[in-house]
Amino acid sequence: MTWIALDAVARIFNGSAVTRRAGDSRAVMVGDLNGTGILPYTLTAIGAPPSGSAAALRVGDVVISLRGNVNNAAAIEPCDLDGPPLFATLDLAVIRLTDPESVDPRYIATWLNLPATQTILAESREGSAAKRLPLGPLRQLQVPVPDWQRQQAIIALARESAEERRLADRIARLRSVLLNQCLAEAAVGQ
Repeated sequence: MTWIALDAVARIFNGSAVTRRAGDSRAVMVGDLNGTGILPYTLTAIGAPPSGSAAALRVGDVVISLRGNVNNAAAIEPCDLDGPPLFATLDLAVIRLTDPESVDPRYIATWLNLPATQTILAESREGSAAKRLPLGPLRQLQVPVPDWQRQQAIIALARESAEERRLADRIARLRSVLLNQCLAEAAVGQ
């Protein structure tokens, strides 16, 4: 397996300043990244940044949060671009792979979300109250690059694990609703 610096296979740059008002575009924000590598279905409507379409996210881009105690990442997939243009906010970095045929963006997002990788990233965060990951350490981050088949297996396993967590959370919420209804009915004697 080969290890490479992330900036050897990608351009890495900050997201854009966006207008937080309903507009004709959408934004990926820090709170949208939950460690699954997948964006949520609904994203915040915004006004397009001054840089316009040049700053729009593309299929295969990876976004990673730069602010906070966790630096979650997600890969931009074709379904994410259905609808208005999509932009990353300033608290995110965009990782644009130069050769997505040799390194799958979904693999990069998966690897960035691993606890071991998060530990490495945590060592580079700066600040006391509002931690921030500078672009420099992200660019120099050493990434293991397995062969394509192994990348696909890792992606599939991570996606299945995320789906399992989503279903378990939904079951827990529904169970809580059912239990609360049963308790309410028992309390009023019905």
